[in-house]
Amino acid sequence: MRFHASILVIVIFLAGIVSAALPRIGVVSIDSDDFAPDNLILEAVRVELIRSGRFEVADLDSVAYLNVSPDLLINRLRTIASDENLDIFLALEIPAAEEYDRTVFRNDSLITYRSVTVDVLGRFYTSTGTLIGTIRNTVSREDKLPFAPDRYRLALTCAEQLAARSILELFPMEVTFTASDSQVFNIPIGREQGISNGMIMAVIAASSGIPIEISEYESLRSRGLIQISDVGNTQSRARLLSGYLVNGGTVTAIEQSAPAILFMEYNLLSMQVEHGEGLEGTDSDWSNNIRLGVETGKWGLSFGGGLRAGGLEHSSSLGIDLFAGTRIPLSSPSLGLRLSGGGEVTFLMQDVRSDTLASSSSAICVAAIADASMEYLFSSHLGIQLGISGVLGTAADSWTVQEYSGKVRDAEPDEIYYTKMEHGPFSIHAGLIYMIF
Repeated sequence: MRFHASILVIVIFLAGIVSAALPRIGVVSIDSDDFAPDNLILEAVRVELIRSGRFEVADLDSVAYLNVSPDLLINRLRTIASDENLDIFLALEIPAAEEYDRTVFRNDSLITYRSVTVDVLGRFYTSTGTLIGTIRNTVSREDKLPFAPDRYRLALTCAEQLAARSILELFPMEVTFTASDSQVFNIPIGREQGISNGMIMAVIAASSGIPIEISEYESLRSRGLIQISDVGNTQSRARLLSGYLVNGGTVTAIEQSAPAILFMEYNLLSMQVEHGEGLEGTDSDWSNNIRLGVETGKWGLSFGGGLRAGGLEHSSSLGIDLFAGTRIPLSSPSLGLRLSGGGEVTFLMQDVRSDTLASSSSAICVAAIADASMEYLFSSHLGIQLGISGVLGTAADSWTVQEYSGKVRDAEPDEIYYTKMEHGPFSIHAGLIYMIF
């Protein structure tokens, strides 16, 4: 849960310092119950802030541990700011971990689960004690007893995540520049201002006043998403991921999280099969499937996965896959090539031919997959995807069935429709994609 924060004040504040020295920030603890070793947690948070390149992080040593009442906190922060020459404070509160047990009935047994939750609150103050933002982060772990998680490790992880989130949610990088209509263009900030390679920024047209001419209205059409592709000391190059920028128009770019692409596609998978005893048919067939999933939407290293469901006559399958690879711009921002590889686990089921069996037969197979897909965005968010995959997998040649007596055994060749099913050498897929940002 994030409380109310004056984001506009923060943006203006950072804009004023971006061309000057980095703001000097101090991290303090107001953990009154001394739940965890604060020195290690504060050091981890300082490292995360230093890594961002946005701040000069002060080491306050013993001064960082505050044990004052809420009404005296602001005066104490002002005193520290004056002594240590600070511009911003991050005040952390890490209360004791919350723990509770719950008992569930499963498989004729009672099982007790223990849940442990650590909740970290961070408040950002100016040197004068003005609250400029609040952010909260929670980390939970649950398992059946005996379960004894490292509560200190949970607190450390939670505080590190809070520091990383605050960079993007409370202190986003902002820059105003003149746009060009090329695929790759320059922006006037670089490594010295905290820009890093791969950073994603949302771009929107900016106007200094009410437009007078038609060309000024045209410049207000700029809108999109860019990714930093090359970083210099004071200047960087960026590529358009989505949208449209008007040449010569003034735009403002604000850092945001990386986009994701949702996809829904039709998948046609070649299958090699052997039919049950007494049945005739071809040795190859096509399995029709629907696949749903999500993948990263920025250029460069990408990953994703999906859930596939479909099958042949008398048979159905459910597959879960994970992929990693690269997304290459061909014509930014509309056309891209995704090259990836990964694996899939498929759960196969088929009807049985014998009425003496109580269940369908089932089997599991795994496959390694190499995929090449073309992605085309015909709007800022919506597009199409078309691809082909090479598949190398195991065969499902042992099928499990259950008799009415409850006995589980391997199926006989005359009891099932397919004695063997195996992924063919390739598959093709096509569908819709939607970019979320």
